[in-house]
Amino acid sequence: MKTYRDILLDVDGTLLDFGAAEKVGIAAVLTHYGFEPDAERIRLYHQINGAAWAAFERGEVTKERLVEERFEIFFRELGKEVNGREAEDLYRSYLDQSAVLIDGAEDICRYLKGRGYGLYVVTNGTSTTQYKRLALSGLDAFMDGIFVSEDAGSQKPQKEYFDYCFARIPQADPSRMFLVGDSLTSDIKGGINAGISTCWYNPSGLPGREDICPDWQIRRLEELKTLL
Repeated sequence: MKTYRDILLDVDGTLLDFGAAEKVGIAAVLTHYGFEPDAERIRLYHQINGAAWAAFERGEVTKERLVEERFEIFFRELGKEVNGREAEDLYRSYLDQSAVLIDGAEDICRYLKGRGYGLYVVTNGTSTTQYKRLALSGLDAFMDGIFVSEDAGSQKPQKEYFDYCFARIPQADPSRMFLVGDSLTSDIKGGINAGISTCWYNPSGLPGREDICPDWQIRRLEELKTLL
């Protein structure tokens, strides 16, 4: 095992339960526009949103267009024309208020900080939302830096995003960094692109991909204590 100095941590699905926040936000948006937030409509949103974020990771769409167009496309599928920005603002107002911790997130951050590691957040998302949620959760107190794709002008898995992070980490050395995240295509692929050791947080035991191979895989955050 290498001697690591800096730990890079994803937020949504790794430290914070984004699914819980998303469920409340989407239900509120659907209700606002006169639709019952049933399982079928929420599943449709997830399909459209997932495709939009995949395009964002590939650099095919800007963050600004993503957050507007996903709601316009979604409601068009439901037979209603809406203002994408207004729908996004409503959704964001609920998302900003949610900071549900993943089991073991606070404990592992405290443990790693106590061991002397530098802790940095690496997240794709909207800056104001991510800063608010990290502050509400109390996790921001453990972090030496918070790097959001909106501020960087690029996103995981693009190398340019990690270059942005490296420029802001004192004496940055990718060979001494360790990245933990739940997304193979965003976190793990991004870490590989940047020359960082990677650990896939996979609590559900999802199948892997032959073309994206993390160095380690864990199902509980506390397992990091045996790796670091």
